[in-house]
Amino acid sequence: MAGPVLAWSEKKDLLLELLGGGSSLAEAFGSSLKALVLAGGPEAASGAEELAKWADEVLLATDGKFSVPDSSVFASAIQDVARSEGADLILIASTRFGREVAARLSAKMKVPCMTGCTSIKVEGGRLLVERTVYAGRAIARQECPSLPCVLAVAPRAFERPATKRNGKVRTVSLEVPEPKLKLLSVKEKELKGPRLEEAEVIVAGGRGVERREDFAMLEELAKLLGGAVGCSRPIAEDRGWFPEWIGLSGRKVKPKLYVAVGISGAIQHVAGIRDSKVIVAINKDEEAPILSVSDYYVVGDLYQIIPALIEVLKRRKGQA
Repeated sequence: MAGPVLAWSEKKDLLLELLGGGSSLAEAFGSSLKALVLAGGPEAASGAEELAKWADEVLLATDGKFSVPDSSVFASAIQDVARSEGADLILIASTRFGREVAARLSAKMKVPCMTGCTSIKVEGGRLLVERTVYAGRAIARQECPSLPCVLAVAPRAFERPATKRNGKVRTVSLEVPEPKLKLLSVKEKELKGPRLEEAEVIVAGGRGVERREDFAMLEELAKLLGGAVGCSRPIAEDRGWFPEWIGLSGRKVKPKLYVAVGISGAIQHVAGIRDSKVIVAINKDEEAPILSVSDYYVVGDLYQIIPALIEVLKRRKGQA
């Protein structure tokens, strides 16, 4: 591999993570590391100089069309840059939008695409990838079949970069196609409690929580504990109750206290919470895998246990 490693994400924090992992990959292949910023305006482009500290070069393209979240537009732009720069490895953060862009990009370039990547290493000149498969129920270790290749990398798969590269920002001109989507409005997401990655206490629900409205119990418990609410992958992907989940292919967390409510404990979920200081599980299945990795657990009906916990905490806080 002689071509550069090219990293892109629509989210700056995830692009930094890609640069952290991309740095070791570029060194292993003896190539350079480049970040791509596709900005819809001057404000979106303002972070390019900061990113340049952690890359050999930041490629900056500014066009109002990037203000519209149209994956075909972004895929076309990344394709043009990848070809002009001769990129052999394209890293894209595996957000919902990122996965859509990665799929379109690989189809346009007619190159392999591997999604859900949680580990990327170079061994003996081979590019080896670990990725979640079967809806997160297993982890596959595979070799990237050929280069160039598009890899959609799970959030928190890489740490942020530790070694500065002190690169420069280079402006690139692209022929950006007209978006096929029309942006009508943007609504800010309301956060209930702290962000999952920053929370010291997390109360998370799984398939044992039968109805969406029952998460109100978990939200109340989390509020009393000063924490945040999360969920397992089936709740987010299968039921669509939340936009994101906790797990290897979702959000990796490390709170002081993690309370797993009605979560069975699939391997990808456990991998996402293993850095928690204390894990408490509540599950009616005495053979649930989550119990074996918990510091404390209660076997019982969450619909009896959670209200009882809430009542005790309220009494202690003088709210009952």
